[in-house]
Amino acid sequence: MLFPASFAYLIASDQLYDIGLVFRRFLFGCLLALVPASIVTGLFMAFFQETATNQMIVFVFFSCLLALALMLYSTEYLTTRLEPIFFPRKAMLNNSLKKISRNLSTVSTMREMKDIFLADIVQTLDVQGGSIVCQYPDSVETISAGEVNEEEIKAILAQKEWSESERYTCMEISRTEESTNYLVMTRKRTNVLLSREEQQWLGLITSYLEVSLENVHLIRTLTAKLQDLSSRFSDDTSAVEFQWFRKVMFELQEEERIRIASDLHDTTMQDLFFLKRRFSGLMDKYVMNREDKEHLDNILKFVDLINASLRQSCFELNPHLLREIGLIGTLRQYLEKEAYVAAFHIHFEPESGAGRVEQESLTTKRHLLRIVQELLNNAKKHSQASKVSFRLTSTSQHFQLIYEDDGIGIRPMEPGSREIGGSGIGMEQMKGRILLMQGSLKMVDLPRPGTQMVISIPLQEQEQEASRKSV
Repeated sequence: MLFPASFAYLIASDQLYDIGLVFRRFLFGCLLALVPASIVTGLFMAFFQETATNQMIVFVFFSCLLALALMLYSTEYLTTRLEPIFFPRKAMLNNSLKKISRNLSTVSTMREMKDIFLADIVQTLDVQGGSIVCQYPDSVETISAGEVNEEEIKAILAQKEWSESERYTCMEISRTEESTNYLVMTRKRTNVLLSREEQQWLGLITSYLEVSLENVHLIRTLTAKLQDLSSRFSDDTSAVEFQWFRKVMFELQEEERIRIASDLHDTTMQDLFFLKRRFSGLMDKYVMNREDKEHLDNILKFVDLINASLRQSCFELNPHLLREIGLIGTLRQYLEKEAYVAAFHIHFEPESGAGRVEQESLTTKRHLLRIVQELLNNAKKHSQASKVSFRLTSTSQHFQLIYEDDGIGIRPMEPGSREIGGSGIGMEQMKGRILLMQGSLKMVDLPRPGTQMVISIPLQEQEQEASRKSV
């Protein structure tokens, strides 16, 4: 008696089943079964009108009603459970929708939009390709996956003829004052347009894309404003107040560099390696004349040059050697490679005591490497020097990075003359890194043409001691 009573209590209190939901579904099944149960009862009365009694008619009616209601309720339950077997296409679309919605919070760039959203949509619908098109008042931005003619899509959208296109399925994602965004899909690989069920699924996907695109645009706008704000606070008076801001900005930059380096290594460099293997296989498989063999051999050498250049770019973006061989070894290797392509002679000299810099944090060493990279890039663009030297030394309280060249020197910038890619933004970034490390930058007047900069950074022990005294 205890078991049935406790079981009934658990059911009544909705701790085992949602009894209200079960009852409503069963009641709905009874309503649907009223008509067929009435028809069956009528047929029974017609065939057995002489022998049928009222009790038999009522029994047949309620038996049919109960049986049909249970059958309808079971059908709904089994349809949900067996959907992957009986409706595999619908189940695949639902699973893809769940996957895309789970990854929604991770999207922050258009590249991630392509990898997470667009690639999955193209694969799920089995289409030749797809694009997300963002129309701005003065420009058009397109990201594509698969085989897509971006110029043709832009022309169709510009002429507002996408509703009449026989090759593309186009849906508007969102429309704002700044841009109008579209999702464009090609025909399927079987050369047919998307079905109505797939178009309905695609319409549901656009609601997710709308939210994600808005986030990407907001992140872009915020990042641009942060970079502009960062370039305005480079003087010593604001160094302490905006220390947290510089730290956040440089951390975001390093994360983006690491992401780009990983993308280059995992995609482009692997594709080049596969291409080289294919070309090498052709040389071994087919007999070629001398001219064709030399031509193919030159292609392989060119692929190797591209791969080496990409490897160097990955190293500059993500200097993993800082952990393995330290700052001095990384600088020596980096400057030796740059010496092969630079128009001037590069000299690097770590003086006695410079090894103390290896005791600094990885963040400090990364900042110093970025400063050297910026100084070298600035020398390539503007110095017109024949010799550039870097010296790393240490005192009892500071370690110093001394840069010197024999070029034309640095001319003061005019207000408002900073531009992306110019030396102004880079120099401001370099000053921001120095201020973040509580260091100083001194320009030395030379009796001859050239530039000399002395960057002094307090040792970590000195910083900790100063912090203890301030506390």
